[in-house]
Amino acid sequence: MEKLLLLPLALLLFFCNGTSNSAQTTKSPDQVEQSKAQEQQAPLEQGIAGKVLWQSGNQMPSPDAPPSKGKGVQRTVYVYQLTNGAQASTTDGVFHTNIQTDLVTQVQTDANGNFAVSLKPGRYSLFTKEEKGLYANLFDGENNIYPVEVEEGQVTSVEFLINYEASY
Repeated sequence: MEKLLLLPLALLLFFCNGTSNSAQTTKSPDQVEQSKAQEQQAPLEQGIAGKVLWQSGNQMPSPDAPPSKGKGVQRTVYVYQLTNGAQASTTDGVFHTNIQTDLVTQVQTDANGNFAVSLKPGRYSLFTKEEKGLYANLFDGENNIYPVEVEEGQVTSVEFLINYEASY
C-alpha cells in the first residue's frame, strides 16, 4: 500500500517542479558552477575506484557477533609510483615516511569512504594519511607497498582497510 502512495507522490513532485518556475529555487553562481561541473564529470574510464574502511577494537570471531567488515571513513588517499619497502622509512610495519618515489596524485574520499581517481596505465602504491604517517598494510612478494595495477581502459577496484587499532 505504501509503495502505491509513494509513486504518485513522487510523480506529482517531479511534474510540479519540472513545469512550474515558481516552485524552483534560485541557485547562487557557485552552486550553478558546481552543478555544471558535476553534470560534466564523466564516469571513470581508467584508474582506481574503491572504498577506505576503518576497523578497530576486538575482531576475534564470536558466535554472538558477526565479524566487522569495517566502516567507510573520510581520508586522503595518496597515490605514489610503485614504492618498494626499501624506498621508504617504515614504523610499526604500516606507517611510512620519507617515501622516495614520486607522488602521482591524491584524492579525498567521501563520508562513506568512496573514492575514484583517473590514472594512466601503470603500477602504483596507495597510502592513507594518518597521524603517525602514511598508512599502508599490504605488501606483495617483492616487498612493494600496497601495489595496485591500472591497465589500459580498466578501472581497478580496491578495498583499503585501515586496521591498526584492531585486535585479532
